Amino acid sequence: MIWHVAFCVDDLDEAMDQFGNALQVNWNPVKHYVGENMHADGTRFTLDTRLVFSADGPVALELFEKVPGTPNEPADGTIFHHLGYWTDTISAEQERLRECSWLHQGGPTDAESRAAFFAGPLGIFFEACNVDVNRNGLEKYYPDTAPGMKQPNRLLRP
Repeated sequence: MIWHVAFCVDDLDEAMDQFGNALQVNWNPVKHYVGENMHADGTRFTLDTRLVFSADGPVALELFEKVPGTPNEPADGTIFHHLGYWTDTISAEQERLRECSWLHQGGPTDAESRAAFFAGPLGIFFEACNVDVNRNGLEKYYPDTAPGMKQPNRLLRP
């Protein structure tokens, strides 16, 4: 299930105003994320960016500031970056997507991984998101709370 559409922007505040005004979108609090990540070849890098998710659904908009030299850059000629979707097993998704010509581009693929990125022939990313990892403030987008979804979420959230 697709749960978010992400755009990579130069200026987060400006993009929030533009998207928010045009689409009448409200935003969750802005997060400043600094953390270690890795390219598909295992090379580690620090990701330091600000990001925000919309508070309105059923599909979230994600905006994040680009980080040159990392996967957090847009494809040439667009600010569109990726589609995020839920999966039970990121390692199984890696195998399934490989059969579809989508190759792992970064992020761990073990059972505890929050998410991993895959790129395909279209020049964009898919972000396979682990349904078993809690994303505080985004609970409404999990499969058990999204309209039309029937499978239960195994997360125990307050």
